[in-house]
Amino acid sequence: MEALRNEIASEGDGRIMVLTGTGGVGKTALATRFLDTIAEHFPDGTLYTDLQGFTESGPTDASDVLDAFLRALGTEPAAIPQSFDARAAAFRSRTHGKRITLLLDNAISAAQVRALTPGQGRHLVVVTTRLHLSGLRLDGSDFLNVRPLGENEALELVTRMLGDDRAGEDPASARRLVGLCGRLPLALRAAVGGLALRPHQPLDRLVSRLADEGERLAVLSHTRELSVDGVFTTSYRQLPEIARRLYRLLGVLPARDLTVEVAAALLSTGPLDAEDRLAHLVAANLLEEIPGGRFRQHDLIRLHARTRAEEDEPTEAVEDALDRVLEYYLTTAAAADQTLNPGRWHLAPVFDRLPSRGFGTRSHALEWLENELEALRAIVRFSGATGRHAICWQLCEALRNLFMVRKHFDAWGETHTHGLDAATASGDPAAQANMLNALAGLRLTLGETEKAAGLHDRALELWGRAGHKLGQASSLEGRGVCELAMDRPRHARRYFERALDIHTRLGRDRGIALMLRRLGEAGRDLGEHTAAIDHFHRALEYFDPVAEPYMRTRTLVGLAATHLATADTETVLAILKEILDISERIGARAEKARAQVMSADIAEAQGRLDRARTLLNRALSTYTELDSPEAESTRRRLESPPYSSRP
Repeated sequence: MEALRNEIASEGDGRIMVLTGTGGVGKTALATRFLDTIAEHFPDGTLYTDLQGFTESGPTDASDVLDAFLRALGTEPAAIPQSFDARAAAFRSRTHGKRITLLLDNAISAAQVRALTPGQGRHLVVVTTRLHLSGLRLDGSDFLNVRPLGENEALELVTRMLGDDRAGEDPASARRLVGLCGRLPLALRAAVGGLALRPHQPLDRLVSRLADEGERLAVLSHTRELSVDGVFTTSYRQLPEIARRLYRLLGVLPARDLTVEVAAALLSTGPLDAEDRLAHLVAANLLEEIPGGRFRQHDLIRLHARTRAEEDEPTEAVEDALDRVLEYYLTTAAAADQTLNPGRWHLAPVFDRLPSRGFGTRSHALEWLENELEALRAIVRFSGATGRHAICWQLCEALRNLFMVRKHFDAWGETHTHGLDAATASGDPAAQANMLNALAGLRLTLGETEKAAGLHDRALELWGRAGHKLGQASSLEGRGVCELAMDRPRHARRYFERALDIHTRLGRDRGIALMLRRLGEAGRDLGEHTAAIDHFHRALEYFDPVAEPYMRTRTLVGLAATHLATADTETVLAILKEILDISERIGARAEKARAQVMSADIAEAQGRLDRARTLLNRALSTYTELDSPEAESTRRRLESPPYSSRP
């Protein structure tokens, strides 16, 4: 702000600054404080008017504003012209060559501002508006988007309004308070105003009231002067009806963020039409466009939009819109999952009705899933809570490959727990077993092997009840992997052989290749290296580097580990190079880290400890980012000899 003040003080020409932002964000307060700090540079005074662009009575008549300005500038009332054009000319004449500031508050159009522009001179016009008045850019105006306060600023405002140390004595409640108010100054004033008069009222009591979404807007709208609901309602009413409907429906979306495609599904329209309607909301500062082609509502605006949907939108229309959005997320996530692992069998019926336009590349599919993960988690929670059980567990299945590749452990556990509850509520034993298998995979990845084995045993019983042979083979494979993790490779081999028998009887070449890979892992752990290498090579004949890059990478990891056990360093290095090439291309970060650890093993055996340390640190960084159990063992290795004894 100091730099801006200095810049304005040295300017020789007039300037228009437009402060834009949602209602209640503090534009007027910011403009007033700023004008106070630069008043000494404008000796000819300040003119102020509220243009009332967002009131029910409509905007102030510009001719009346000019009359007031001319009087303030010392014009005799009898000398003030009657027509608007004459008043505008008189105003420009009286301000020509002057150094004045004007605050035009709550402007609704560029034309309204232009009508009140002073004559030539070193003046400063500050405009506040809830709209993006892009037309003023043609006049050379500068724009500043005013956003909600930062947390520290919001806490400072609360402390000042309370006039005591309640915020300092209960910092957790104070932070929760500013969060529930969305750090919006108007909301904070409305929330805290009553507490200032009640010094013995604790903050946590107010926080408990605000925590109820159904009560929050009411608590923040207890007076007409401090009504958050009223501020948003006036902005809402300024919208054209086509944009109002989108605004209402955005309030019922389970996720905070959305894309143009989600808006199109919500409205049952095309992307271009949806983008036009989103632009209306962005222009009105009722929606924020954020990086990545996404949009987000402020939390309090979202509550207001939901209220408007409940009151202004037929219930059936809301449910239909939600169903369209859920179908969009479900089918798109399934299409992305199939792109990631095209050969994997699926239980969910959604995989039989995928959109004709899918994902061109594996990286594109992975990027979409990563970008939409928080929204997909919200959809899983929402569908489970609203009795849409089939959507809930099917969406979980569509996320399985993302979790296997990128190891989002918290999201994995949360979504599939909801998925299991949904499958149980629907009474579908195969769906329950499917969710149990996925949860077992999570437990095994986290090193909780016995829990994983128990989940697979439960799944096996359910697959049997459902008569689903492929499901049984999947759980048998998982059970065998648990035995490997418990260092019981002979037990593991028996599970893999049973699964191989099922895949052979069903004629599933991919399943056969998977079990050959697993049998290779069992043979490796048993020390039967020649047989293990043969199993891995037979599996690799199926897992093509283009069609099945992820499974090829995992098979190569097993093959490399077997050759490493036989001290065939040259062969291991060639395999590791292929692993690193593929894992880098497909984003398989855990497999890349495993290859780096094996490369470190070789470097250590060759006495190249600096090289080994570098590789282990790279692997540790990846494991830490993935929150993987391997992070701890890798860290312990780096803290132990021979590495601990070197600088």
